Amino acid sequence: MKKRYLSVGDFRRNAFIVAAAACMGLTSCDNPSSQNEWNAGGEVAVPDGIITEMTEEAPDQWKITDERTTAPGQSMAILKYSDGRVDTLQGLELDNKLQDLSQNQGTYQQGGFGMSSVLWWSALGYMAGRNMAPRAGYYANPNLMNRTDTWRQNVQTYRQRATAPTSGRSGFFRGRSGGAGA
Repeated sequence: MKKRYLSVGDFRRNAFIVAAAACMGLTSCDNPSSQNEWNAGGEVAVPDGIITEMTEEAPDQWKITDERTTAPGQSMAILKYSDGRVDTLQGLELDNKLQDLSQNQGTYQQGGFGMSSVLWWSALGYMAGRNMAPRAGYYANPNLMNRTDTWRQNVQTYRQRATAPTSGRSGFFRGRSGGAGA
């Protein structure tokens, strides 16, 4: 049985090698801009804060009626009760409420329209650590969710950069970083 050997200029083999190199990321090993982006740690821009307005439509039945961005650190929840009262959660009080929500998220993922469940599914809940997309049913107008799409993307980028390694690459292709003695 005669084996067929590929010549040096074989198109199929060369195309396979280029495709394999592209899949493995070897084509960008010497790209200094990608290395600078990865190691550009240090300061990560904090995303804008968010103001969530919630309105009580019936006893303990809440809907999100507005969401808008604000300066970082100025987040708040404005609660409009059915009897006309207005309450505001901000600062330490809001932080404690959001921390409680993030620790008991299994309870709020089940549904319901109580204040805590609706707050969990708002943009404030996303800021507190919820990774899932918002649910349209919790909004008085589902188009309100679209207002904060860009903000949610900025929060996601912040999370990724804040948790990325700052001391250089890690993993299989990390290379050597030392001098002649390393």
